[in-house]
Amino acid sequence: MVTAEPRSPGDAGSPPGSWRRLLVVSATVVAVYDVVFLALVGEVIPPLLAGAVLTAIGLGLLPRFRRGGVAVLGVTSAVLLVAVMPFVAAHLPHPSSPIDFTHAAIALLGRATAVIAAIAAWREASAASGRRVGTLVVALVAASLVVSGVAMISTVPDRERAGDVVAELTDAAFPASLTVPTGGAIHLDNRDRFRHTYTVAGTPLDVQLPATTAVRFTVDLPPGAYDVICDIPGHESMSGQLIVE
Repeated sequence: MVTAEPRSPGDAGSPPGSWRRLLVVSATVVAVYDVVFLALVGEVIPPLLAGAVLTAIGLGLLPRFRRGGVAVLGVTSAVLLVAVMPFVAAHLPHPSSPIDFTHAAIALLGRATAVIAAIAAWREASAASGRRVGTLVVALVAASLVVSGVAMISTVPDRERAGDVVAELTDAAFPASLTVPTGGAIHLDNRDRFRHTYTVAGTPLDVQLPATTAVRFTVDLPPGAYDVICDIPGHESMSGQLIVE
């Protein structure tokens, strides 16, 4: 005999367990990874912090007010999915920087899964579908980790050559100023665990700097002083100057 799952006070119905479990797991994994990411970058990113707090609230509501918990987790995941799309778009094409790439992949897959699971749980959809979606998401996350690992291993730092202007990027800060002759080369070693760009404003010079990797590039610009930025969302504080002689 099949018995109905007990209903919580104030609930019109109880969502099937598989979808609810998928919602809890996906929302929790993303929130935990966000907190770990904040600790690694050493900065407070308000949307991620707010998302972690709201996720904790939603999880706290689930045991007694299932629909309320489902609603909080679903809406939080949907809003953050939209909010982090610029970061996802910036980092997902660069698997050789594993922290940025895996954070983008997990944020995209985890939050999309949480939104789908919340809608399905609210509508009391088939539990079997929840298991299939969960299996697919796990496979996609595993594939992203493999892709990132292979890309990281395959990335070979550029070697320094005689006459290069040698510099390091540490703690998300460019050298205050670099001076290079026209047609000269810069050997820039990104010591951070995160990807950056060396973007010279108003020019075509836009160099990708993978995490913990040295890159050598030629500066073919007219003489003058140029502003340098990192064009990755959230890195707006990074700036420097390039002087071409």
